[in-house]
Amino acid sequence: MNYIIHYDVAALLVTLIIIVQYYSNRRISLGVRKVFVVALMVATVSNALDLITVYTIEHPQSVPLVLNYLVNMAYLISFNSIPMLYYVYVREAIKSSERWSKWEYVWAFGPFAVDVLLVLTTVFTHGIFWFEDGLVYTHGSWMAFLYVSAFYYMVSALIQTIIHRRELTHSQRVVVIFYSVGTIISIIFQLICSGLLIVQFAISLALLLVYLSLENPEDFTDAQIGSFNRLAFTETINSYLRSEKDFEIMGVQIGGIGYLRSVIGLTNINGLMKMIADFLESISGRRRKIFYVEQNRFMILAEGNEAHWDIFRDVLQRRFQRPFTFEGTDFSLDLALTLLPNKEHQGIAEAEDILRMLECALQEAEDSSAGMTVIEGDQLLEKGRREGDILHILREALRFQRFEVYYQPIYSVKKKRYCSAEALIRLRDSKMGYISPEEFVPIAERHGLIVEMGTFVFREVCRFIAEKRLWELGIEYVDVNLSVVQCMQEDLHERLIAIMDEFRLPYHCINLEITETAAVWSSENLRNNMMRLMEKGVKFSLDDYGTGFSNTASIVEYPFHTIKLDKSMLWSSTDSEKAMCALEHMIGMIKSMHMELICEGVETQSQATMLEHMGCDYFQGYYFSKPVNAESFLELLARS
Repeated sequence: MNYIIHYDVAALLVTLIIIVQYYSNRRISLGVRKVFVVALMVATVSNALDLITVYTIEHPQSVPLVLNYLVNMAYLISFNSIPMLYYVYVREAIKSSERWSKWEYVWAFGPFAVDVLLVLTTVFTHGIFWFEDGLVYTHGSWMAFLYVSAFYYMVSALIQTIIHRRELTHSQRVVVIFYSVGTIISIIFQLICSGLLIVQFAISLALLLVYLSLENPEDFTDAQIGSFNRLAFTETINSYLRSEKDFEIMGVQIGGIGYLRSVIGLTNINGLMKMIADFLESISGRRRKIFYVEQNRFMILAEGNEAHWDIFRDVLQRRFQRPFTFEGTDFSLDLALTLLPNKEHQGIAEAEDILRMLECALQEAEDSSAGMTVIEGDQLLEKGRREGDILHILREALRFQRFEVYYQPIYSVKKKRYCSAEALIRLRDSKMGYISPEEFVPIAERHGLIVEMGTFVFREVCRFIAEKRLWELGIEYVDVNLSVVQCMQEDLHERLIAIMDEFRLPYHCINLEITETAAVWSSENLRNNMMRLMEKGVKFSLDDYGTGFSNTASIVEYPFHTIKLDKSMLWSSTDSEKAMCALEHMIGMIKSMHMELICEGVETQSQATMLEHMGCDYFQGYYFSKPVNAESFLELLARS
């Protein structure tokens, strides 16, 4: 028989290109990817053997009969292992976190074991093939079983895909269907046209699709930094947890990156983080892997125990005592470290739980300036899981608009009535109950949800003011808080104006509150946004004055209409003469600048009287009203 080998040659080139591309990139070889690599290698060997068998079959007199048998047996075994490996790949993609059961092993490897037995005994049985008269290659009566076995694996993979379709991504489902249907059609076609070798080409195209869609190493590498990314970290840890490997992790958090981004831009930040990643790689050695899991956070993974973290930590801390020089500029960066020993992750089943433990520990290390914390006990695990639960609730609340907006009235000393209110976001869950903003707002900030939350509040406030015509009830404007991230947006003014126009809301009905932190981190964008909004009639307040970064520069540099004194200033003044003196002078300074002044946290009549004598214009606090929902707020206005 004359064989047409052009498709075989093309298939061999395709698989070789995939191998070169795969190994030229950074990669993680874990779980389902190991199966893919084995299948790729076996397909390449099978392809090469197919070409060799064509020659030995067509020129039997040029090779010994024993060699002809061996080559053909090797080809059939390698070729029939590909459908089996494909089925294992699908199973791993669906149930990567589950151990194999006894029956799964039988189901996956039983038919292939029969294939191998039939091929190895064909020399004696002539069941699969033999060389008639020592020269003519002839199929045996059991050859059909090899095709039945291949169909068995293809159909099994399709059934698994249909049953567990919800556990697979759209790309995975498409690949499985393409691979199965394409291979089945090519096998049928080759059965009809036995001289046209096309099956290997169909397999190589399917492997190329798998590589491009699911196994591309670039999917596991951060494009800007060059290190493994968060996906690579979680998949690696999940693989280690399933195989019960010992491992330890050091978390590294770089302080001040958020502020620097607003100063030098994202491109320069990426260059700086690439420099830090390269340094971590240089001191890590072969035993440790570096993962860039977030904008300012690395995870360093070491297999086994006792990875000499003390030495590693000392080298790292000494380096951060010196500035990093990038593009001719020196940057002094803060460093927070945490260590997860091997014993502390025993019994944890999910990588996300471990990642949240590390993130909580890093936040504590940064807040306490402890240098490095060692994770002990399950307290951080519970804290991390709670954060994960709250994050899920936040995403659901945004998706289904489950947040509430409460309003805390602000009392005017001059007008002797409520003249404005502050809008405050609130969250309740059917299982977790009331969740404090002090807990869920930082989580939203860390996970990039704060802008969407801020937009929700602003839209809800605009709708409420416009529908209830609050100005007719004496409310001149409502205060809405802007987050740091919102203030950093260049087009913030356009977004807010568009929402106000949507509800035909007079612009003077909105007063935007900005913290001093936001003013420091987003100065240029903030000034531009303030100017554009003030041109429309929107006013601005400086919130929480008297805490954190507080200084007169923010009052002088920005056109704030109102200054809000933080409640801590008032509360501390009752127990300290120095605090009382500071409060009095601060109020006098602000009033001398001809700005209006609101004091938060007013809880008693004596506090209100004292502040009135000092010249405070507005009061906000529980003495007048706690934050209430929209309906109660309207009732309060009706009564007053």
